[in-house]
Amino acid sequence: MNLTIKTPEFITDLMKLWLLQYKETQQDNITQLGIFHWEFLPNRRNPDKPRRIPRIDFFEVLKEETFKRNIYFLEIDDKTLHVFESSGLDLAGLNVAHKYDWDGKQFYNAPKKIWSMIR
Repeated sequence: MNLTIKTPEFITDLMKLWLLQYKETQQDNITQLGIFHWEFLPNRRNPDKPRRIPRIDFFEVLKEETFKRNIYFLEIDDKTLHVFESSGLDLAGLNVAHKYDWDGKQFYNAPKKIWSMIR
């Protein structure tokens, strides 16, 4: 199993392992790879739980398409990875973020999404 796409320099080994496990057959469809961070904003409805918004730090465009399939990573530590996926057209699509844990052999997805938005 090898990556069929040329990955940017900022993609770590953990991120490459995730791409091999979850996007092995869809590698040619990826339009952007990048890095993001979480921005926490006040929540008026529930002040104890701030709103979490993904903010993209930088990315590299792999190819230009009308239908986008963008993947952004946040490496928490050497065994935890947050993955933010954005797919669809420019003004219509789905954004979702999941948490993945690495056990040394494969990734395990948390049963609940960290964040989701339809645009």
